[in-house]
This record gives sequence, structure tokens and C-alpha cells, in this order.
Amino acid sequence: MKKLSLLLCVLLCGTLAACQAAAPAGTDAPSPGVTETAAPAQPTPTAEPSQPAIADRPAVLYIGTKAGGFREYPLEHEGELAPEALIQGIGDLTGWDLTLAEPVTDGKGGMSVCLADRSALFQGPPEPQKDEFHMYSAEQLAETILDSIQKTLQNYYVIAPGDPDNLDIWYYREGEKPLELPELGLSWPLEKPYQWASVRRG
Repeated sequence: MKKLSLLLCVLLCGTLAACQAAAPAGTDAPSPGVTETAAPAQPTPTAEPSQPAIADRPAVLYIGTKAGGFREYPLEHEGELAPEALIQGIGDLTGWDLTLAEPVTDGKGGMSVCLADRSALFQGPPEPQKDEFHMYSAEQLAETILDSIQKTLQNYYVIAPGDPDNLDIWYYREGEKPLELPELGLSWPLEKPYQWASVRRG
């Protein structure tokens, strides 16, 4: 009788051990009558389309005026261009001296540009002029220089869908003085961004 009880005990222990081995480690067997369902797959987040970096965008020089329109000239380059390089590109293309008195600075929601006294803005165009960029008056030259720099900087540094006109450009003279062209009776206050149409005549 003791041997039979011992034999039954051994068989029972062996059966329990076999059941435990059949179940995967670390998981609980489902309860009877309960159907397991897989968790719903989570949607893969869609990456927002990234805007092209400025360094990857083509550079275009705009020569002309807001009133008369602009012509576009691609500028070959590698990497991101500094504002000074864009302004120099305009000078190289047109033949105008666009020497800066100071580096272009960022601030006030835009850029500030200070052309040197030796620049064509104050000294006039070179002689002889390039036929394609021939200026017939000091006023035409001034408007074209200022509008061209403004348009070129705005369109290079403002990436769509942004509005290039939202990038303000300030012009000033050395010593933080307002830009003035007294021979033309033109001046622009320091506290307002440049617009040729808003020029004050003395």
C-alpha cells in the first residue's frame, strides 16, 4: 500500500512537471473560455516633410527695381552663402562697386547693410558701363542697387512658404548714420526698414 501511494505520488509529480514545461516560460496560460486577441498595431508616425536647407537651395541674383521688375541671374556656389557674398555677386555681375563698410548684421527681424562711401551708390557707376546694366541717371542707379540687394537677400534667406517681403532690410551709413543721398534729395530713417516708395525728399 505504501509502495502504491509512493508510485501515485511520483506519477502525479511527473504529470505536473510535464504541464509546466509545455507552457512558455514567463507567460500565463489563457483562462478557459477567454479568446486572446492581438493588440492593435500602432500607426507608424509620418515624418513631416522637411524644408530644404538654405545651403541646398540655388542662389539667384535679382537685378532691377520693384517698380520696373527684376531679371534673375543664377549664382553658382557650394554651401550656404553669406549676405556679403550675395552682394559681391551682384557687384561682380553688374560691374558696380558694392564694397561694404561693415559686415551685414542680423537683427530687428531682418538684415542691416552699410555700403562704403567708395561704393557705386555714392560714387556712380564705372566707366565704361556694361551694356546690359547701363544706368542713365544717379537716381536710377541708386534705386536699382538698393532694390536689387533687398530682393536678392529676401529671396535667398526666406524659404517657401514664407513671404520674402517679411524679411526687412535696413540701409545705413558708417557711424550708424541714416542713409542719405543729398544730391538726389533722398534719405531713409534708421528706425524704418528700407522701401524706395517711402523715401523722403528734402
